[in-house]
Amino acid sequence: MKLLIFVCLVVSANAQAPKPCNSPPQWESRELRTDYEQKYQEYRRISYDETNKRERQIAEVDIGGDKASYDRLILYNENKNYTLNLKTRNCTVTTINRPFHYRGVHPNARFDGFFELGAIGVPGEFVAVQAFSANETNDFYTGLVTYPSCYPVQNLHFSKTYGFEHSDYFDLHIGITDLNVFVPPSECSKAEQRQKILPVV
Repeated sequence: MKLLIFVCLVVSANAQAPKPCNSPPQWESRELRTDYEQKYQEYRRISYDETNKRERQIAEVDIGGDKASYDRLILYNENKNYTLNLKTRNCTVTTINRPFHYRGVHPNARFDGFFELGAIGVPGEFVAVQAFSANETNDFYTGLVTYPSCYPVQNLHFSKTYGFEHSDYFDLHIGITDLNVFVPPSECSKAEQRQKILPVV
């Protein structure tokens, strides 16, 4: 009888734990990303497409006071990373060396807690958020999303390879304004063609 009661309590507790909500699969926002391992910050405008696993980032990088601007198109399904230096207009095309980052709630995430940011109880001065975490390939993620809309607020990633990365999201809009944002810049298309015709040595 005691065992039956214990099993019922466990089942009841698990049933009460919130399941991962569904974050919008496509959105655009501003992002402040801090890489504590490499000691630099990026201010980005980002277009995020979870459905097709692709991102476009217009980034201003600050490394010890030295600033540079880049236009990145990352196509995970094609294993291609296009990086255009906006000052020199030089583009490099490389393969991707890490798995796709879910910026909303991960499919296998677990619920960690519920709380409110801002002035609690003051209308319009607080937002309710949920915390979730998940293990990726060689990577641990924890993040905050709004409740009940499930919009990304903050992501933290920890890994042996990349260290500690922190992203905050601002001015988020659902959907992609212009799908041509996922077309490589002309400089990158030309750079890719040059790579294809280079002789094999």
